[in-house]
Amino acid sequence: MTPFFFGESNHQLYGVLHPMQGGVKKQTAVVLCNAFGQEYMRSHRAYRQLAMMLSKQGYYVLRFDYRGTGDSALSLDQVNANDWIDDIGIAIDELREVTNVKKVNVIGLRLGGLLAASACSKRTDINDLILWDSLFSGVEYINELQSEMEIEGSENINGELNSNYQDRSGAIHFNGFSLSGDIQRSIKPFDLSEMNLLKVENILNVISHQTEESNQFINNMRNKENFENELIDAPHDWNYVDKYGGILLPQPIIQAIVNRLS
Repeated sequence: MTPFFFGESNHQLYGVLHPMQGGVKKQTAVVLCNAFGQEYMRSHRAYRQLAMMLSKQGYYVLRFDYRGTGDSALSLDQVNANDWIDDIGIAIDELREVTNVKKVNVIGLRLGGLLAASACSKRTDINDLILWDSLFSGVEYINELQSEMEIEGSENINGELNSNYQDRSGAIHFNGFSLSGDIQRSIKPFDLSEMNLLKVENILNVISHQTEESNQFINNMRNKENFENELIDAPHDWNYVDKYGGILLPQPIIQAIVNRLS
């Protein structure tokens, strides 16, 4: 693994490049797009293993942090979701330059799937777009967070202050992370079903649990020749983890993605 900074000097992005370790070098490389907040932390181990497994198949793989997150430049109050989409484009360009490949595969988890799809809709150099338990719209994501929140300052049954709430400025505080009103407004317009993804050669939607939203998205995409859906039984609640670490390492999905790209 090679950690490095890339992108524009005033908002550099932190990335980790996994070079190919075995086999024949693939003609494409892989960019991994993170989830947000606690889900980013929960999925870190899974993404690391996925990157290592793909590198053993002959892929160069880039993991990176959006600006305002992780070890990249700026803070959350200086960015919005449109910046993160631009970051995905910067990461794709960087990986193509470093590895000298013409096309890239992009994998996005949860919010990362929604952002990745938006970024890929603007490009002609995407081979495979893999959506892993992706959110299907920004409105769905905000509604999901709000459904888990309580009134600011209210106490739970143990007399402790709730950690998940929306403050008076409109910012959502959830599992130790916050989404400002500006970030929320920038996320809400995104809708997977309305994105033009015809220039993406292959789209694989991997879900670990069927929901009303996933069924609606699948129905909307069913007639697209470049679209496939795969249901793989694995833990899917990215906000919590069982005592065996099931959420942290959903091996069936990791292996399915590796098999697909192999």
